[in-house]
Amino acid sequence: MTTKVIFVGSILRGDDGIGPFLYNEIKDHPELRGFEMLELGVIGFDMISYIEEGDRLIIVDAVHSEKDIGKVVVLKEKDLSSELSLVSQHDFGVEQTAALLRRYIKDLQPITVIGINVTETASFIDVLSKEIMIMIPGIKTEVVKKIIKAAA
Repeated sequence: MTTKVIFVGSILRGDDGIGPFLYNEIKDHPELRGFEMLELGVIGFDMISYIEEGDRLIIVDAVHSEKDIGKVVVLKEKDLSSELSLVSQHDFGVEQTAALLRRYIKDLQPITVIGINVTETASFIDVLSKEIMIMIPGIKTEVVKKIIKAAA
């Protein structure tokens, strides 16, 4: 079984690019050795070509929730449609992609989403918001901890 950590988001939509940004920040983190780290942008359902039977998936993406901006949350697959509103600039949202992956890949381990509550995703802008940039050190630490815990 391989644990794949997939970072998604559009680098041209402000804070929606938090996934790819975090990938570049933590891909070589020593505590994440042994994880297969993938930055897939706005891939959506084409993600299926990177997934194999028996894989465990952890998806890192921007979310909108009632939590504070910059808050890192963990969402289990069974709660994908009810607890948070995932930012979906992708051809398929994470919720739809998870459902399709489950349908087409046998023995797929439970999917976990690590979401970062963000603010600005509507504009075409290639930088993260000031609010998120100030919080990046803490966000990185929390995301690493939550990846390790989700894989345990």
